Parts: sequence; structure tokens; C-alpha cells
Amino acid sequence: MLTYIIKRLLLMIPTGIGIITVFFVFSELVPGGPLDQVETMIMDEARSASEGGATFGGDEGGGGGGIAIDPAMRMQIKRKLGLNHNRFERYMRMLLWWSPDSLISSKEVEDGAFAKVAFRDRKLVVFRSDDTYHVYLNGVDTGQGLGELTFDKQEKQFVSAMDADVRFDPITGQQVGGTTALTRITVRVKTEVFDEISYAASGARVQVKEAREEVYLAQSLTGAIRNWDNWHGYFLLKFPNSITKNKKSYVLIAERLPVSMRLGIISFFLTYSACLVLGIAKAVKNGTRFDAATSVLVLIGYGIPGFVLAVFLISMFGPGSDALVHLIPLRGLHSPPEIYNALGPLAKLWDNIHHLIAPIICLTIGGFAGLTMLTKNSVLEQFDQLYAVAARARGLSQRRVLFKHILRNSLIPLVTGFPARFVMMFFTGSVLIEKIFSLDGIGLLGYTALVERDYPLMVSNLFVFTYIGLFCRLLSDIGYVIVDPRISFEEKR
Repeated sequence: MLTYIIKRLLLMIPTGIGIITVFFVFSELVPGGPLDQVETMIMDEARSASEGGATFGGDEGGGGGGIAIDPAMRMQIKRKLGLNHNRFERYMRMLLWWSPDSLISSKEVEDGAFAKVAFRDRKLVVFRSDDTYHVYLNGVDTGQGLGELTFDKQEKQFVSAMDADVRFDPITGQQVGGTTALTRITVRVKTEVFDEISYAASGARVQVKEAREEVYLAQSLTGAIRNWDNWHGYFLLKFPNSITKNKKSYVLIAERLPVSMRLGIISFFLTYSACLVLGIAKAVKNGTRFDAATSVLVLIGYGIPGFVLAVFLISMFGPGSDALVHLIPLRGLHSPPEIYNALGPLAKLWDNIHHLIAPIICLTIGGFAGLTMLTKNSVLEQFDQLYAVAARARGLSQRRVLFKHILRNSLIPLVTGFPARFVMMFFTGSVLIEKIFSLDGIGLLGYTALVERDYPLMVSNLFVFTYIGLFCRLLSDIGYVIVDPRISFEEKR
């Protein structure tokens, strides 16, 4: 069994690569990506301003009649979205890749111009002079605190934002008329060629080769290789920033995952526990009034979608004025902080349970109904098997035959659906429930990322749930062996 587990764990790697590859291909082919959306928004705002009397000029616009996106702004947007690399490198950076990131490019700062850069939690300023890039830490101690730098275009000098009399030469970094010096960052400049999209006069997009200078931190090869910030890829658990929320994707997932875990795990175990008890009872009392009555209830539960039940519960038992009884809170996992924080430990526990009852009922009802009928039919099928008939013929009681022999074989179909149902409880089954009850879970996060075309967050969600599903599938296979020791995944010789 250990050999099989190791093989399955190793096979998870190409599975993850395949899923990321499919996602990358579709994200590259489907129009309306993050860059397109940002460009469209900027162009719409520019057209609105132009109609109001303002004018925008340029020759790179998408056929907007003189309206254009500033090339420097466009490059900054691409850098923020992680699109400032060639297609192959973007793909490899999603898997596993070593490559230093550049601070800035020649497209983003013109000769004789100044730019501010945020790079790996450090604020920098860049001045370009005769294709030489002078980079400094963006901060100077004026005695009143550490002030950031601005730029005087007329005098061509850095100026402290806290004291306009404190000025620095942008080339040497020395204070003008003083002894203080800026902290210089040593960089290297490399000319590289990139595949870029430009605009023809008609507004059509055309692919061109663009050569530009990229500015990197100066570091030795061994130092660059040992620098963890230069390594990229989901297989190193290095998740990119969300485009719309400006946070690391793993931070957003970690914030929302506990909410979905409460809903998913509790509803999952309630579903399986209830379906086992009721399914076995229905099989034992097959054809009786109990079986008929519970079948009606099960079919009603099977036919009611969870989100419809959620709306019904809020309407009839929520806090609204039209509700019959006010039993269900409207939103959240607990009461407002000013109320919740004042409660004792037991009161907090009940408050959490009170807020979870309705969402868990809605998540449980549909899966519970289907699994109950599956359990009943599976147990009934085993009743007529030869091993069960032989056990009863040897004088074993009905209860002993059921729990010692039949039940173990009846569990195999339930174990089969374990992975898909577990993942569904976390994601697809909880999106509408989380939306209706205003629960910030992982399902709602993935849905929002899809609607907003937040590709880094989408693929991060996909990556996490792919491996949750694969591990659940492995647990399912292990469950087969536990339920029925006759099953073996080892090769027979």
C-alpha cells in the first residue's frame, strides 16, 4: 500500500501541471483579460473626458480618434499584472521558474525623468540620465522623520517631501549644500526583446517585437540563485498577487478557508452520518410505513435546491418584518463584534452555532437525500448476496449479519463519492449559500474572481482545490482497503 501511495503522490505533480497548462492556454486565447479590462476602462474614461472638452493625444491608441494610453502607464499596468514577460516565461513562472525581477524598464522612465518604484517591500526612486539609471532608497532623514523624495523638474533635483530645502543631486546622490547622501542601490541594465501587442492605424492589434532596457538589482549568480525572491511557481507555494484585491492570493484563501471549512466539514459529516443511519433503517424496514414516510421526506429534500431553501428560511424565520418567527440571523458567522466580544465562552459557542444552523441545513439537505437512497439500495442489494444468505443459515442474527458483513460491503459506493462531495461542500455547493447568508468563504471568493477576471486568484483557487480533490481521492482509495481488505492496489506477481 505504501508503494501505491507514493506513486499516487508523484502522479499529482503532472496532474497539477496539466490543469495549470489548460488554464494558461485558455487565459491566453480568451479575449477580455485583465489588461484588456484595464485598457478599456482607461479608454472609456478618456473618451468621456474628451467629450467634455479635454483632449488626449498619442499614436498608440486603439483607434480611439487621437485618444491613447500612455506607454509608460501601460507598461506599469503590465508589470503589476505580471504580464511584462514573454509568454513562455509567464507559463513557467506559474509552474516553477528561476528569474530575477526587474525594477523598471526604459518604457517606464524617459531620459532625464524620475520615477518611484515599489520593489519587494522597498520604496525606491529612479533617475535616468544618458541611459544610466541611478537608483536610491526613497527616504531621507531630515531630523523631523524619514521623508520621501519628490522631483523638481526645473532644477533636476530630488526634494524631501518634509523639507523643501533638503535637496539631492539625482546623479551623485549627494545633498546639495550639505553632507548627507542618499543610499544608492547598485543595479545592472540589460537589453531584452519581448513579444508585445501594438495598435495599427485602424485600431487592430498586431504582435510586434519590442526591445527595451530592463533594470535589475546587481547581484552575483550564486547570490541570485540563493535569493528566494527570485524563485517563482505554484509548486513552490508562491502565489501571485490578486489583481482586484491587491493581496497575495494565498492570504485571501487563508482568510476565507476557515469559513468554508466550518460549513464544509460539519455539513459533510452530518450528511454522511444521517444518510448511514436513515439509509440502513429504511433498508431494514423496507416496504413498511416508516420507509414510505421517510421516502416522501427524502424526495422532497432531493427536489429542493439548497439556495431555494435558504431564501425560504430567511423569509419565514429570518429577522425581516414578514417572518413568522425570528429564529435565523441574517448574515455572518457571529453577531456584530461589539456584541460578540462581550459574550462569555459558552455564549460565543452558541452564537456561532446559531449562525451556522441555517447554512448547514441548506448545504446538507440535497446531498443527504441522494446518499440516503444510495445507502438503502446498496444495503438491500447486499441482503440477497450468497455470503449474507450463508451467514443467516449458520444461525447468525439479523443484526450481526447486517453490521458485521453487509454494512462493510455497502459502504463501498459511499466511499466512491467521497472526494467529489467533499470538494463540492467547499466550493461549488456553497457559492450561493455563502452569497445568500453573506458568508465570506472560499466558494464566494472563487466566484468573485471568475466574474472579475482575476486570473491569479482564479488559478490559485484552482490549484488549491485540485490538490484537495486529489488528496481526497487518495483517501478514498485508502478507504476502499479499510472497508474491504480484499481490495488491494498492489501489483500481483
